[in-house]
Amino acid sequence: MSLRRVASPPPIEQFSLFDITMPLRSEAAQDDLPATARDLVEVIGIDATIDLVKACGGDDLKIPEVANGKSQMWAFLVETVGAGAASKLVQRYGDGGPAIYVPMCVAALRIHRDREIIRRLTAGEPFAKLRREYKMSRRNMYRILKKPL
Repeated sequence: MSLRRVASPPPIEQFSLFDITMPLRSEAAQDDLPATARDLVEVIGIDATIDLVKACGGDDLKIPEVANGKSQMWAFLVETVGAGAASKLVQRYGDGGPAIYVPMCVAALRIHRDREIIRRLTAGEPFAKLRREYKMSRRNMYRILKKPL
Protein backbone atom coordinates (compact mmCIF):
# COMPACT_ATOMS: atom_id res chain seq x y z
CA MET A 1 0.00 0.00 0.00
CA SER A 2 1.46 3.32 -0.99
CA LEU A 3 0.97 6.47 0.97
CA ARG A 4 -0.35 9.45 -0.91
CA ARG A 5 1.18 12.74 0.00
CA VAL A 6 -1.46 15.34 0.65
CA ALA A 7 -0.41 18.82 -0.37
CA SER A 8 -0.77 21.45 2.31
CA PRO A 9 -2.84 24.50 1.43
CA PRO A 10 -0.91 27.52 0.16
CA PRO A 11 -0.07 30.19 2.72
CA ILE A 12 -2.56 33.05 3.13
CA GLU A 13 0.04 35.55 1.90
CA GLN A 14 0.02 33.82 -1.48
CA PHE A 15 -3.63 34.77 -2.03
CA SER A 16 -2.72 38.43 -1.61
CA LEU A 17 -0.97 38.21 -4.99
CA PHE A 18 -4.38 37.96 -6.65
CA ASP A 19 -6.14 40.54 -4.47
CA ILE A 20 -6.25 43.92 -6.23
CA THR A 21 -7.54 45.55 -3.05
CA MET A 22 -4.47 44.50 -1.03
CA PRO A 23 -2.87 47.99 -1.22
CA LEU A 24 -5.88 49.51 0.55
CA ARG A 25 -5.11 47.56 3.72
CA SER A 26 -2.18 49.82 4.63
CA GLU A 27 -2.71 52.79 6.95
CA ALA A 28 -1.29 55.27 4.41
CA ALA A 29 -3.66 54.15 1.66
CA GLN A 30 -6.72 54.59 3.86
CA ASP A 31 -6.33 58.36 3.58
CA ASP A 32 -7.00 58.02 -0.16
CA LEU A 33 -10.31 56.21 0.36
CA PRO A 34 -13.56 58.06 -0.34
CA ALA A 35 -15.38 59.47 2.68
CA THR A 36 -18.06 56.77 2.62
CA ALA A 37 -15.40 54.04 2.69
CA ARG A 38 -13.60 55.77 5.58
CA ASP A 39 -16.92 55.83 7.48
CA LEU A 40 -17.34 52.11 6.88
CA VAL A 41 -13.77 51.50 8.10
CA GLU A 42 -14.59 53.32 11.35
CA VAL A 43 -17.66 51.14 11.88
CA ILE A 44 -16.56 47.66 10.75
CA GLY A 45 -12.79 47.83 10.20
CA ILE A 46 -10.64 47.78 7.08
CA ASP A 47 -10.85 44.05 6.30
CA ALA A 48 -14.65 43.91 6.47
CA THR A 49 -14.90 47.13 4.44
CA ILE A 50 -12.70 45.67 1.72
CA ASP A 51 -14.79 42.49 1.69
CA LEU A 52 -17.91 44.64 1.31
CA VAL A 53 -16.30 46.67 -1.50
CA LYS A 54 -15.33 43.48 -3.34
CA ALA A 55 -18.81 42.01 -2.99
CA CYS A 56 -20.94 45.04 -3.83
CA GLY A 57 -18.81 48.08 -4.65
CA GLY A 58 -20.85 50.64 -6.59
CA ASP A 59 -24.16 49.51 -5.10
CA ASP A 60 -26.56 50.98 -2.56
CA LEU A 61 -27.30 48.70 0.40
CA LYS A 62 -30.45 48.94 2.45
CA ILE A 63 -29.25 47.84 5.88
CA PRO A 64 -31.87 45.84 7.80
CA GLU A 65 -33.32 47.34 10.98
CA VAL A 66 -32.94 44.15 13.01
CA ALA A 67 -29.74 42.22 13.63
CA ASN A 68 -30.04 38.43 13.49
CA GLY A 69 -33.18 38.80 11.41
CA LYS A 70 -34.35 36.53 8.64
CA SER A 71 -33.98 39.02 5.78
CA GLN A 72 -31.93 38.23 2.70
CA MET A 73 -29.85 41.38 3.29
CA TRP A 74 -28.92 40.21 6.80
CA ALA A 75 -27.86 36.82 5.42
CA PHE A 76 -25.83 38.56 2.70
CA LEU A 77 -24.07 40.82 5.23
CA VAL A 78 -23.24 37.92 7.54
CA GLU A 79 -21.87 35.91 4.64
CA THR A 80 -19.85 38.86 3.31
CA VAL A 81 -18.45 40.58 6.42
CA GLY A 82 -19.30 38.26 9.31
CA ALA A 83 -21.90 38.46 12.06
CA GLY A 84 -19.97 40.92 14.23
CA ALA A 85 -19.43 43.47 11.47
CA ALA A 86 -22.99 42.97 10.21
CA SER A 87 -24.32 43.75 13.71
CA LYS A 88 -22.23 46.93 13.81
CA LEU A 89 -23.66 47.98 10.43
CA VAL A 90 -27.19 47.43 11.72
CA GLN A 91 -26.47 49.46 14.87
CA ARG A 92 -25.08 52.36 12.84
CA TYR A 93 -27.20 52.38 9.67
CA GLY A 94 -30.21 50.15 10.35
CA ASP A 95 -32.57 52.88 11.49
CA GLY A 96 -34.85 52.70 8.47
CA GLY A 97 -32.98 55.58 6.82
CA PRO A 98 -31.70 55.72 3.27
CA ALA A 99 -29.55 53.01 1.78
CA ILE A 100 -25.79 53.37 2.17
CA TYR A 101 -23.56 53.59 -0.88
CA VAL A 102 -20.60 51.21 -1.01
CA PRO A 103 -17.88 52.87 -3.13
CA MET A 104 -15.73 50.97 -5.60
CA CYS A 105 -12.51 52.65 -4.39
CA VAL A 106 -11.11 52.70 -7.93
CA ALA A 107 -9.47 56.11 -7.47
CA ALA A 108 -7.67 54.95 -4.32
CA LEU A 109 -6.33 51.89 -6.14
CA ARG A 110 -5.23 54.10 -9.05
CA ILE A 111 -3.41 56.49 -6.71
CA HIS A 112 -1.59 53.56 -5.14
CA ARG A 113 -0.65 52.21 -8.57
CA ASP A 114 0.69 55.59 -9.66
CA ARG A 115 2.76 55.97 -6.48
CA GLU A 116 4.14 52.49 -6.95
CA ILE A 117 5.16 53.27 -10.55
CA ILE A 118 6.93 56.46 -9.46
CA ARG A 119 8.65 54.65 -6.58
CA ARG A 120 9.91 51.90 -8.86
CA LEU A 121 11.10 54.33 -11.53
CA THR A 122 12.93 56.35 -8.88
CA ALA A 123 14.56 53.13 -7.66
CA GLY A 124 15.97 52.65 -11.17
CA GLU A 125 13.70 50.11 -12.82
CA PRO A 126 13.49 50.50 -16.60
CA PHE A 127 10.65 52.63 -17.96
CA ALA A 128 9.80 50.15 -20.74
CA LYS A 129 9.65 47.21 -18.33
CA LEU A 130 7.19 49.01 -16.04
CA ARG A 131 5.13 50.24 -18.96
CA ARG A 132 4.67 46.67 -20.19
CA GLU A 133 4.06 45.30 -16.70
CA TYR A 134 1.29 47.81 -15.99
CA LYS A 135 -0.01 47.58 -19.59
CA MET A 136 0.14 51.33 -20.18
CA SER A 137 0.91 53.56 -23.09
CA ARG A 138 3.96 55.83 -23.02
CA ARG A 139 1.65 58.83 -22.90
CA ASN A 140 -0.15 57.56 -19.82
CA MET A 141 3.14 56.79 -18.07
CA TYR A 142 4.39 60.32 -18.76
CA ARG A 143 1.09 61.71 -17.50
CA ILE A 144 1.58 59.83 -14.23
CA LEU A 145 5.10 61.21 -13.90
CA LYS A 146 3.86 64.80 -14.34
CA LYS A 147 1.08 64.46 -11.75
CA PRO A 148 1.76 65.64 -8.20
CA LEU A 149 1.02 62.81 -5.74
